[in-house]
Amino acid sequence: MNTVFAINFRREAFQREQAKTRRRAAVLGLWVLYFGALGVVLGLYGLNTSALGQRVRIVERQIERLRQRPAGEAWRPGQAEASAIEQHLRDPRLWCDRLARLPLVLPANARVLSLELNPDNVSGNADVKLVITGELRAGAGQDRVQQVMGFVNRLSRDSVFAAGYRNVRLVSTRALAEGSGAEFVVECR
Repeated sequence: MNTVFAINFRREAFQREQAKTRRRAAVLGLWVLYFGALGVVLGLYGLNTSALGQRVRIVERQIERLRQRPAGEAWRPGQAEASAIEQHLRDPRLWCDRLARLPLVLPANARVLSLELNPDNVSGNADVKLVITGELRAGAGQDRVQQVMGFVNRLSRDSVFAAGYRNVRLVSTRALAEGSGAEFVVECR
């Protein structure tokens, strides 16, 4: 049996050349990644600038229309706008009743941490929501989730508090670190 062995005396030079090529490819990849990320960031700034410019043009047109209107001419709302204005004029009395009713509906072992009206800053005739964040301390042997759900049910069935809201729901609940209570978020929409 005749076995032919081949010895490559240039293997070391070949390996050096491969390592050099890999380094070049890695450096080129990093530069492409850097300039690609820079391009994305600059593109996002460009889109933001474009959107801001479009909004400014819309507001400028509205201002120009208002300037062209004669000084004595009054604004006449449409039927939908008039009903929305009526609803907001009624709201202070309704909010006074709601806020007076909340402590009566709230369980004795619960407290309200915050009330947020329109946290999404929605304008127009869209649904304005009320978000109630609170904390409930459960006694020994009591199920805290059931107590939170009972509070949400009382809110949704209460004629004063649920007036004007189609949906009163529990958004989230989480156990407190001490283990004897729960924090909850209720959304009225």
